[in-house]
Amino acid sequence: MLDLVDCKSVFFDNKLFFRRSSFRNRMILPGGNGLVSLTIPVVGGRSVKLPFKAVEIDYSSNWQRDHFRTLDTIYGNSPFYFQYSASLLEIYEQKPQYLVDWNSTCLDWIVKKMKINLQVLQQTNQFAANQENRERKDFYLPSNHDKTGNGPFVKYPQLFEDRIGFKPNVSIVDLLFNLGPDALKKITNPTKPL
Repeated sequence: MLDLVDCKSVFFDNKLFFRRSSFRNRMILPGGNGLVSLTIPVVGGRSVKLPFKAVEIDYSSNWQRDHFRTLDTIYGNSPFYFQYSASLLEIYEQKPQYLVDWNSTCLDWIVKKMKINLQVLQQTNQFAANQENRERKDFYLPSNHDKTGNGPFVKYPQLFEDRIGFKPNVSIVDLLFNLGPDALKKITNPTKPL
């Protein structure tokens, strides 16, 4: 996240093919009994072979209700969950057709709640020719999200840290629900006490 905060803009190349086992349709959260992975089902499941912009969300199960209940269960006692839960519920009540639209809405929500000055750019011909902008794709994966080589990680108080230890590099909502308005300060100055 520090890389994102340091940028003036971020570019998403939505013409790249969807990659399963990525963070494009999942997030990892620290729960009371360990890590919890929430996955958004996509049409075609694990065999989908489409550009990211064409991947559709599968609404045959009520994953939105289940995800929001999980968030409510994990973060109901966190210091700032109720400050943000109503606007987050509004997102979970939407039903965008494409995963890229869901991700864009979620990123916009995080940027606004954390007051990050960031311009989000989608695929354009201007950026498509610039190979340098493609170099960092899929750096973080669910399989390597907590590896020490991906650090340094911002350390902050987590809800279940006394039971399961600190879990680095989980979804940004964990930081937001635990630190609220101080979340951005912690990212930009990780060693300074709040």
